[in-house]
Amino acid sequence: MRWNVGVLAGLLIGLAWLAGGIVTYVIGRRNARRSNREGAGGAAVIGIFIVVVGALTLFATLLLAVVPGND
Repeated sequence: MRWNVGVLAGLLIGLAWLAGGIVTYVIGRRNARRSNREGAGGAAVIGIFIVVVGALTLFATLLLAVVPGND
């Protein structure tokens, strides 16, 4: 497994996407509970998509770290 600057940067970016997505999801769920308006929890849906992007970023980064290649 290679732990070069690119892999570490990819892990950091993936974790940032995950943290941002989780925060957005929690804020969206909180808004949906407080309000009776339709669409109040829309941020929660966006948060789920951001979490998925973060998970895919982490997966791709770890895959690149494991697969042998030219160094």
